[in-house]
Amino acid sequence: MDEETLLMLRLRRGDGEALAELHRRVGRHVYAVAYHLLHHREEAEEVVQDTFTRVVRGADSYHPELGSPRAFIYTIARNAALSRLRARSARPVMVDPEELPPDHLPAPAPDLETRVIVQSAVQHLTIRDQALILDAFFDGLSHPEIAAKRQLPLGTVKSRLRRALLAMRERLEDS
Repeated sequence: MDEETLLMLRLRRGDGEALAELHRRVGRHVYAVAYHLLHHREEAEEVVQDTFTRVVRGADSYHPELGSPRAFIYTIARNAALSRLRARSARPVMVDPEELPPDHLPAPAPDLETRVIVQSAVQHLTIRDQALILDAFFDGLSHPEIAAKRQLPLGTVKSRLRRALLAMRERLEDS
């Protein structure tokens, strides 16, 4: 069992040091995810705070067999940022890394191998499914927004996304 999974299990028992260590390890990356979606420093900082509060409250809902602690934490952060976007009726816009404030540049991903494996799983999808995955998980679009953008029925978007995610999961399990 890896160290981050052990930290999540310690967090379940109320270990504050485990939370501090998780924050030290992934807090900067959570900020990068939030800033990428929100383009607003203060809101991104609030998302980081909200994320770790939710991680503490939801530690019992983390199951190592379903994914890594980072994936669990990033999902919470992404959802929190998207909720803020929806509240202000805005959508994320891709930003040039040169425009990021220099003191908040995300550190390089610590696990390049994981990124390469996930990218490979996405590339093995059909072009059509790749576009849906990118819309949903990288551009932060909701299912109805994807349906409108791609001019597809909502049910089709949902079923194709589910099928694509299952195909990716299967591919990742084989890796």
